[in-house]
Amino acid sequence: MRVACRYVGLSYAWGGGHAEGLPGPSQGMIDATDPRSYGDPGIWSFDCIGLVRWAWYKATRQDIISERTTQSTWQNPGYPHTRFTKEQGEAPLLPGDILYFGTNITHVALYLGGGKVVEAPNSGDVIRVTDAKWDRYQGAFRPHTNGVFPVWEYDGLGKHVKTWGQPNLRGDSHTGSEVRWQIRNGISVAVRALCQRVGERVTVDGMVNNVWTYLPDYRSWVSNLFLQGPAIMPGVPSCGEYSSVGGSLNGAESNTSCGDGTEPNSQGGWTAKSATVWGRTVELRYNSTTACAWGRIVGGTIGDEIWVDRSSDGGDTWEPMLGYTAVTSGGDAYTTQWNDDGLVMRACGTNGKGGTIACTGWF
Repeated sequence: MRVACRYVGLSYAWGGGHAEGLPGPSQGMIDATDPRSYGDPGIWSFDCIGLVRWAWYKATRQDIISERTTQSTWQNPGYPHTRFTKEQGEAPLLPGDILYFGTNITHVALYLGGGKVVEAPNSGDVIRVTDAKWDRYQGAFRPHTNGVFPVWEYDGLGKHVKTWGQPNLRGDSHTGSEVRWQIRNGISVAVRALCQRVGERVTVDGMVNNVWTYLPDYRSWVSNLFLQGPAIMPGVPSCGEYSSVGGSLNGAESNTSCGDGTEPNSQGGWTAKSATVWGRTVELRYNSTTACAWGRIVGGTIGDEIWVDRSSDGGDTWEPMLGYTAVTSGGDAYTTQWNDDGLVMRACGTNGKGGTIACTGWF
């Protein structure tokens, strides 16, 4: 219950808490039946059953609910339990019991005692403590869990960072170690990063990194290639500060969050700056996840050119014409991608060889 109450005031996210294989606050989704949910993909939080799932995982170290829906957990809980009926009322309930509401079972909450629940209500609202709506109450489950559950490591410490892709969370900072958790459906999860250290150098889709981050909620490691942000996560200390974990960031200086000259990954890409040249649009495209940028020209003709410049001094001097390419068919073309972590870049294009050059602003 204490875990769920920590999130009181956080915005609700439809689908939040349902990364396949991994509990915890995750990126929301759009519910086609609810216009209030249209902003939920920009929120990392929980829906009602996602919050219950996370709280019980944190209490037991067992993901007893998994990524299932409110209705499916009512019909088939999937774990040993004591069931309480609507007719029994509030009297037999204890804090931590899972309460279900609505004629067609549309909502679930955690009982706090004294007629109060903690719940994630709906899109546009926030996680809250409130009075249970007994007129809608349909029954409750009390999970039976076995085992000794040790105190959570470094509870309350660390920084929440976001995953991307489909990472494996491992027992150590190398790919030969056991896989303890998998995010198989690519939903971004907000994970608690305690510290980071140099481990095995990993290459994925042209990105290279040898820094790994320790996630105490899962007692696992994840390659920083699968965390949104630069190669070394800002605000997350070296694991040398924690003797029970250990390790350092020595030797991490050469990492890049993306590989220079590699193919852009358009997933998550957005236009940071743009300019026009004789009816063509010149764009600097940027990916916040990988800290890569590339150039694109749109609406041109064969022979139009596009490239990017990169600067380490704010645009006073620069590496010119990186990824130079020209339109060979149709009217569009794009460059390769280049690491833009801690640097600035711009895209430049022309209306054909020898034509007018137009550049975007630096970003």
